[in-house]
Amino acid sequence: MTEQEIKAKIEELKQKLTGNIFEDGETQQEIYELKKVLNPRIETHPEEDDDECLSCGS
Repeated sequence: MTEQEIKAKIEELKQKLTGNIFEDGETQQEIYELKKVLNPRIETHPEEDDDECLSCGS
């Protein structure tokens, strides 16, 4: 999968998010796994992720 394809898939998945943490768990995990492909450092440096949700610490 190319970088552009990964970014497109992430955007597609973000459109499916409902705002309900219990319903969105699997989708959020899939987004995170794709983001790790683009930037593996986010696993150990979450502040480098561009989404607030993963960096907020909750």
